[in-house]
Amino acid sequence: MSFKDDRKALTREKRLSSLSHFNGTLEALIDEVSGADIKQKIRTFSQIHSDEIIYAFDVLSKIEDAAIVVNGAAGCASIGLSGSDPEFGWYGTELVERDTILGGDQKLREAVLRAYEEKHPKAAFIIGTPVVAINNDDINSVILELEDELDIPIISIYTDGFKTKNPVSGYDIVTHSILKYLVDSNADEKEDFINVVSFSESIEDIAAVVKILNALDIEYRVIPRFSVIDEIRSISRAKATIVLNPEEGEYLAKELEEVYKVPYIVSEPPIGYRGTKKFIRKIADFLNITNKADRYIEEAEGELSKSIKKDLLKGQKIFIDASLSKIPAYSRLIDNLGGEIIGIGAPFVDLENRKNLMKLDFISRGTNVVIGNGQYFEKANTIAKQKADIYVSQYPGSSFAIDEGACVVSVGGRTTYGFDGVRSIYNAFVQVFRSKAKLGSGENSIYKNNWKSKSGNWYVKQEVS
Repeated sequence: MSFKDDRKALTREKRLSSLSHFNGTLEALIDEVSGADIKQKIRTFSQIHSDEIIYAFDVLSKIEDAAIVVNGAAGCASIGLSGSDPEFGWYGTELVERDTILGGDQKLREAVLRAYEEKHPKAAFIIGTPVVAINNDDINSVILELEDELDIPIISIYTDGFKTKNPVSGYDIVTHSILKYLVDSNADEKEDFINVVSFSESIEDIAAVVKILNALDIEYRVIPRFSVIDEIRSISRAKATIVLNPEEGEYLAKELEEVYKVPYIVSEPPIGYRGTKKFIRKIADFLNITNKADRYIEEAEGELSKSIKKDLLKGQKIFIDASLSKIPAYSRLIDNLGGEIIGIGAPFVDLENRKNLMKLDFISRGTNVVIGNGQYFEKANTIAKQKADIYVSQYPGSSFAIDEGACVVSVGGRTTYGFDGVRSIYNAFVQVFRSKAKLGSGENSIYKNNWKSKSGNWYVKQEVS
């Protein structure tokens, strides 16, 4: 059933029974999420974390000819300061106490008009915040009035910052708005390109994927990240859709398939040898270019194998912190290099991505798993107890692991996709061994020893309904 005609996207908790609070073994987690619904847990203490407003802003800020208006207090609009593009500009309504009582419609109207006059965008997105969610301003009347005047789509992004513990819901909200208000609904004829869905990938990872597609002479459009409005409009005319990270983009791919009859090529992230080969072959099988793809794989894999030492990580204990959809690929790569996985961290588990847990059958069922958005103090607990040698993370804020005596391999700021990604990750491990002398001993940890002596799940409790 399509969600396109709903007023706004459901949170991951409501749509997919998403679990964002867990600390225990891999075996216990598999048992916990094996039913028709996933029983919820709570944290009685929670460390700082991202929310869906930040995720929605991040992806929208990468659409080249769009304008963003953050409708809220000045502090809410400051989320743009966390962006990596210093050239990007956004607008804020800067609501104050008076506006929360009497309404901030006029400030919103002025912000949208200023954005239009200064940027001349092809579309404008109004991002919601907690202030507006509580105040319940009539945003739609402002949109209807200004759309007629400016003759561009003005789209409300229904984020509020407190109804979900899962920030990836921000991608769903953007997806829903794109499908509902931007995508061409009269696309009967398909064109000769595929959609490549990207929500969080860096420009380095996009470049690695584009390199593969160009080598195979495949026409593509990367959306919604690093795209323009006209490209987003055209995604209903694609011959197929491939998703770089199913956790983030599968919602868009499935809706395109159901509503616009654009086939969804189901694959896993192109990470490591196996993940990359599967990704390429899935596309090649659909496009009937299997022989060409096999030749490319053989050549690329052969060249790469010359510089890879198979036992590089022998004797190393490693904690991986990444999207659950990526963890099997990272784990296989580390296992192939001789490393031992002693801990896993992921933001959430739901009815869709739980299948990735079964792909971890080559690691111990007793491996510690921390499920949570942020929660570095719980990961520090595992790293200290298990005496992890290396902490691999796709997220910012990894310095705590150094304090616990682990080297940090940050995969968030480097190429991880494709065969180029295998070489890049391998080189990151090589660099780690050169910097071991700089590690901490755990004595200067920001976390007290009495916390690290406790069970890691001390603050995780079963939710009482």
